[in-house]
Amino acid sequence: MTTRLLPRLFMVSFGCALLCSGSLARADDAVWTADDLRNLVRDYLAEAGHPVADTARIGPLDDRMKVASCEGHTRVEPRSAYSSSFVVACDGANAWSYTVRVDGVEPSKIIAPVGRAASGGPIQQWHVVVPRANLPAGTILTAAMIEERDVTQPPSGSFMKSADAVIGLRLITALSTGMAITTMNVARAPTIMKGETIMLTAEGEGFSIATPAQAEEDGFEGDLVTVKNLRSGVVLSGRVAQAGIVIVR
Repeated sequence: MTTRLLPRLFMVSFGCALLCSGSLARADDAVWTADDLRNLVRDYLAEAGHPVADTARIGPLDDRMKVASCEGHTRVEPRSAYSSSFVVACDGANAWSYTVRVDGVEPSKIIAPVGRAASGGPIQQWHVVVPRANLPAGTILTAAMIEERDVTQPPSGSFMKSADAVIGLRLITALSTGMAITTMNVARAPTIMKGETIMLTAEGEGFSIATPAQAEEDGFEGDLVTVKNLRSGVVLSGRVAQAGIVIVR
């Protein structure tokens, strides 16, 4: 072995020490794979009138992954009107959530339209966005949580006029049902959120290793955050690259 090869072998060994481990433990005999999750996304897009080719990349997902089959409700939804990412999740007893990107799809064009109240009453009206139910601070707004409405009383402050402009934002104050959402109530949501399942990637010269991990804190693109390797349980620090990806170098 030449001396010149030693640095690269050391980097591969170091990356594997951080990320490699045995196969995922199976909590149940019934498991889903990465392809099952991709098919959920494909079905969602097809129903929304935006089918994608079988060759379209949906990821990042580790082809070796296995998760407990969802015995409850599965959902797929755009992460926000400002992102090219989707959330695919199970809300059942074996809950899990993954953030993925789909090649060639713009989420802002397929967000389900929300209801709009019919005009009536006085001529002067204000078009606002309101929550359908009471929402606590910290909530990431989705299309199912809000609706557009015409009101005859002027809202206080600078109010949001479009559901698309609100989806994916984070509430910084609690809101009651029917309250007009203003710019004082919302802020941009972080790129990754605490508790979210992401892909942890170790990169070096000539190699790249990826494994599922859980974010231990919120982070925007470029932030250094802590994550926990779901295979080994090791807690590491990495740089947020984009929605669903943290890189360790």
